[in-house]
Amino acid sequence: MIQPAEISDEARKLHQEIIVIDLHVDPIIQQFLFGYDLSEEHDSSWEPQKRRLLFRSIQVYAKLRRLHRPFFNHIDLPRMIKGGYTAGAFGIHFWPMQIEKGWRAIQRQMKYFHGVVKNDAKIILAKRPEDVRRAFQQGKLAGFLGVEGAHCLGGGGKKTINKRIDRIGELFKNFGVRYLTLAHFSKNDFATPSMGFGSNSNESLSEFAKELILKMNEVGMIVDVAHVNNQGVLDACKISTKPVIITHTGLASENSHRRNISDEALKAVANSGGLVGVLFATNFLSNSRDNPPSEIIIDHLDHIISTVGEDHAAIGSDFDGWIPRIPEDMQDAADLPLLTQAMLDRSYTHKQVKKILGENFLRVWREILAS
Repeated sequence: MIQPAEISDEARKLHQEIIVIDLHVDPIIQQFLFGYDLSEEHDSSWEPQKRRLLFRSIQVYAKLRRLHRPFFNHIDLPRMIKGGYTAGAFGIHFWPMQIEKGWRAIQRQMKYFHGVVKNDAKIILAKRPEDVRRAFQQGKLAGFLGVEGAHCLGGGGKKTINKRIDRIGELFKNFGVRYLTLAHFSKNDFATPSMGFGSNSNESLSEFAKELILKMNEVGMIVDVAHVNNQGVLDACKISTKPVIITHTGLASENSHRRNISDEALKAVANSGGLVGVLFATNFLSNSRDNPPSEIIIDHLDHIISTVGEDHAAIGSDFDGWIPRIPEDMQDAADLPLLTQAMLDRSYTHKQVKKILGENFLRVWREILAS
């Protein structure tokens, strides 16, 4: 196991003095499956009260494969605080099916999150960029929701398209959802994924996607094209009147994983005024059999900066998102200052670190909310 890098006083001080935003974290999956409590700090000894057999089977599989910190137990509110987080986007999910049960299921998850916000003084709901700055000034966390996949909007078919598109307004106003990912791991009535059921790289967005995207633009919801196939990313960037983002991905130029985005897609997102968040799943970032340390994330950030500029780079860890392994020198979200150290070691300026870890996203968010 790689030993964690020494974090310098400079890196610690910088990390504490800037706004740090993670564009995609998934502990609500673990709550949905295993009853995981976001407000409690977890460690490797934690076991769920439900689905224990599934949980233990996954642990056995991971141990046999020698995976480092696999699948879950990466993040919760106490460890976010230890890691110097200011804000996180909490993913909401459903199984890869377009059914009405999915709409009901995501509402339960969203209500759970709002219950955490109501009962836990450590976190506030972020509806706009100013709320993130307020949380930073108060020494608290800010959280907002992102729904991962338009299949979550409910039962499929042409007859329900208008109803599902209208639900965008409900998600935004009633539940505080601030981005929708057009596809997850299954093809839906709007978009095709790069990986999963019905995936391919060349299929365009559907005829209904334009209505969905323009509705999102209208209400101020961010269009996220993580997981979307290459052509779908290009289409979304042409359709949207507001910046488009990719919350969590790798770069295909650095590792040719089919979930990673092409330079063509990267440039399209940047030209829309948007940004790309690099995830922490090392199987996406490197094809090495050896699990790399956190500096592998910087390789992907380097590519974004050299290709489209520092204004379009961000992070979206995908912690707890059932990613097979995270960087070898990281144990969980509390180790996020390692990333600041790695950027400084790569000669990033303080201004660049500040932009990448938070200010770039706040700028994009302001532009999206502007009338």
